[in-house]
Amino acid sequence: MAKRELYMTNKTVKEIAYELGYEDEHYFSRFFKTNADVSPQIYRETVGFGKMEA
Repeated sequence: MAKRELYMTNKTVKEIAYELGYEDEHYFSRFFKTNADVSPQIYRETVGFGKMEA
């Protein structure tokens, strides 16, 4: 779900983290990076919504 939210929306990483039950976006970012090998921001910039805006 996190990848889809990063890919399909312009929600902030903080908003996505909160929706997924993380009170601290840094814990979410660490979890995401461990599982996806890139940070949520880098994922968005290279694959997701951020790339579409460029």
